[in-house]
Amino acid sequence: MPKLSDRYYTGREAQRKLGITEPALRNLVNQRKIRKVIPPGKQYGVYLKAEIDDYAEKWMAFLTAKEPPKTTFEIAQLSDMDMVYDVALRAIGPTMSAELRRSWLGKNPESCYVVKHDDKVVAFFHLLPLKEECLMDFMAGKIRGWNITADNVETYEEGKPVNCLLIIASEPDLNDTTRMHYVSRLLRGIRQELGKLGRRGVIFSKFYATSETPTGIAMSIHAGMQEYGQRLNKRLTFVLDPETSTSFLLGDYKEGLMEWQKSHKQNRKNRISPANGQTKTPA
Repeated sequence: MPKLSDRYYTGREAQRKLGITEPALRNLVNQRKIRKVIPPGKQYGVYLKAEIDDYAEKWMAFLTAKEPPKTTFEIAQLSDMDMVYDVALRAIGPTMSAELRRSWLGKNPESCYVVKHDDKVVAFFHLLPLKEECLMDFMAGKIRGWNITADNVETYEEGKPVNCLLIIASEPDLNDTTRMHYVSRLLRGIRQELGKLGRRGVIFSKFYATSETPTGIAMSIHAGMQEYGQRLNKRLTFVLDPETSTSFLLGDYKEGLMEWQKSHKQNRKNRISPANGQTKTPA
């Protein structure tokens, strides 16, 4: 007799297959992108393997798609902020000025990344470390992005925990396939940069994001972020915890941070004399 497990995944199995959290899986069900089936006499729902596998393949194809020719991923420069602002304005709506973004970048030169095509910014990613009070006020809707001054931006330092606000957008006036290429290139680049920061000992406590657009909400969900807090009209808030998340974005970061932790631990051990437990001093 065929078993239920032959054709269906449990909720936990579906999460692992897709690399997402339980709230993210629930959102996919609510959006009718994935069907949840409750078998007769059972309390918990299951998911058709064929549907989950197909969705996972499409998402992986999106993430690994090759970018169009001449597409580059770069750390943003001050001179890029006018183009970043232009993309954000058309993709998101009323947004932070180019001047304000330049002030953020001036405080932390590694807080924004861009994808360019023919020297034009077509996608960007703010990885903005903020002071706790400012970040929480923003997430609660007490302040908006244009109220975040450079004084509230943190720097990346070895061994220093930081919380980051994520802001992402891509050129809206393109077909879906081209936009997918650009965003895919952006996310792959961000994954690699997070790995570099991890190897330098930068400790990301949590990542936060908000969105009011269907594209932004879908991107947050697929990145493994969890919705939290109260919705403010159409504005949803998300959080990503590196300690518990299995998000594809964090793979390189976790490996890099582990390398730093091992090296840091070994260096501390080497500074302690095994004979008397005293710290070694240079001759």
